[in-house]
Amino acid sequence: MFDGTTLLGSIEVPPYLAVSSGLLRDEAPVLTPGEQATIRPMSTARLAEFAQGRMHARIALTRLGLASASIPVAADRSPVWPQGFVGSISHVPPDPARRLPGQVIAVAARSADCAGLGVDLERIGSLAPEHWSAFMTKRELAWIATRPVVQRSWLAHGLWSAKEAVMKALCRPLEPQDIEVSMGEDTGTFFAECCLADVVSDTHSVSLNGWLTHTEGWVVALAILPSTRLPVPVAPASELGNRT
Repeated sequence: MFDGTTLLGSIEVPPYLAVSSGLLRDEAPVLTPGEQATIRPMSTARLAEFAQGRMHARIALTRLGLASASIPVAADRSPVWPQGFVGSISHVPPDPARRLPGQVIAVAARSADCAGLGVDLERIGSLAPEHWSAFMTKRELAWIATRPVVQRSWLAHGLWSAKEAVMKALCRPLEPQDIEVSMGEDTGTFFAECCLADVVSDTHSVSLNGWLTHTEGWVVALAILPSTRLPVPVAPASELGNRT
């Protein structure tokens, strides 16, 4: 059975990262008063997803030494992490037609260790090849065409998941093709370069490191925005080739 905590623990993610994951269940764990006060009316199933995401996020924060945390919802519907901490939550609902359970995963870290975190969980099988050009860059499409056919489906899901994780780490929506992902030689790491526009329409790039892994029909991507006090990340050796 899929276990995101074990899965991320099997690759060399930073030691300052805390993870919690599990099956999505029908019941909704109790929310904190701060969380309850900021949610909108939602269906029973959506409330269960939301509450379990918060539960796993609080477990991750507890592993960092922060007990009794509350993670309310901001005006833009993003999680409000406790001061001094960053994190990310991802869940996939169950698929009753195929009798597949849902899953949830949460990650957290101290903001002294990284400026942003993004995690994304995807069930492999939802991205047909004819849809790849909608979110991949030309360079990414050329790269995936060089991979063995049996790997292409999970790698396509991995690229999508990596871009979702990057957007979460940056706390801003982007067009998928404004994010270019270079896979490491072992496809267990990635380097993402993003083109961002500021309020005066100027553009600049931001780079993030990431980790990618898959098992039993699932793919998990983790993206980290380094703290300004940490060294600038170095791009891994990539089968996409050098950038110009």
